[in-house]
Amino acid sequence: MTTQQKNEIKNLLAEYCDTFSSQSKAAASLDNVSEAVVIQILKNNWESISDAMWLTVGKQVGFTGREVQLVETLTFQTLCLYYGIAQDEGSTIAAIGKAGIGKSYAGKWFAKANRKNNVYYLECAEYWSKKDFLRLLLSKIGKSGEGLSVTEMMQTIVRELRRQNKPLIILDEIDKLSDGVLKFFITLYNELNRLCGFVWTSTSAIEKRVAKGVNSNKSGFQELKSRIGQNFILLPVANAKEIRELCEANGITSIEEISKIINSCDGDLRRVDRSLLVNKIRRNISSLKKAS
Repeated sequence: MTTQQKNEIKNLLAEYCDTFSSQSKAAASLDNVSEAVVIQILKNNWESISDAMWLTVGKQVGFTGREVQLVETLTFQTLCLYYGIAQDEGSTIAAIGKAGIGKSYAGKWFAKANRKNNVYYLECAEYWSKKDFLRLLLSKIGKSGEGLSVTEMMQTIVRELRRQNKPLIILDEIDKLSDGVLKFFITLYNELNRLCGFVWTSTSAIEKRVAKGVNSNKSGFQELKSRIGQNFILLPVANAKEIRELCEANGITSIEEISKIINSCDGDLRRVDRSLLVNKIRRNISSLKKAS
């Protein structure tokens, strides 16, 4: 890690902490990062902090090593609207869309912008056990699950969220959760309906999985479908105009290059992001050739 990268992570960490009501709560929300590490980074006492720890902190506070400019696509605006409605009404919305249309970006952005307003974002993973899920959710709300049983963690989550004003939990890539963990949502809904909003985001895989579970009368799946209002909302795909704006905002101005990206990306903004990286590599290689 370079000093410049460490300074960038430090600044991002300071911004991250500012979005919480206290530094302690901010530290508790970071996975595998102690409050002591947070304090040392912010005080510029870096000697004992390993590169691995810098990366652990950086990943959770938004460090990517490069900056991509925000373009408010229709998907982004639609999701932000759903987040606001779910939070205000304490309701549950399940939104699905193609991979790469910006679902995760929107969720992370909204949670970061509204952290002081009790908005929590979880990017789900296939390997999570029930205990992993609850421990990570607890950390997001600024509480430790260390030493607690599954039952105690669930009770703590429900108690803490009941105390808050209109909390919102964004469950991104929810299709990756195992059946056992996914069905935890039934308990959360039952305990927090109208008190806490939930937004599921995923590809169409979750819709197919729930439909299959309902059709085969699999335990819990009819209850899951009922709690999301029996409905999955399809998100729009980025159009040519939005992709052009994204390219231009991030430094691609060649009409030929933009047309090539539009024609090849099929609405997948990850391909746009990849093209930005390729462009950067080309520019650097070109400068090396000139220097030689």
